[in-house]
Amino acid sequence: MLDIVLNYKNLLENVQRYIEESKFKKEFIIDELGISRATFYNKLKKQSFSVSEMIKLSSLLFPEDVKAIEIKEALERSRKDSEAGRVWEHNAVIANARKKISQ
Repeated sequence: MLDIVLNYKNLLENVQRYIEESKFKKEFIIDELGISRATFYNKLKKQSFSVSEMIKLSSLLFPEDVKAIEIKEALERSRKDSEAGRVWEHNAVIANARKKISQ
């Protein structure tokens, strides 16, 4: 949990630099956040983006990192499912896939 807080604080403190170094124009980021231009610059100046806005900014500015985290979480869920016996036999997976394709 402390790691998440420190990462959030680091991102918030450096968000202006990250935005300036990104391949995106500020107008695109503003549109993606769904806030007004004035609100964006106010939040940027005061470092007052909400958690949900920071999540959106993170996914825009660091898509590879976000994808890596998603993969890691999916692998962890898979490991837990396997340990708990929540698995499908190969034939069942293939049959289910064929059923979905034929619909």
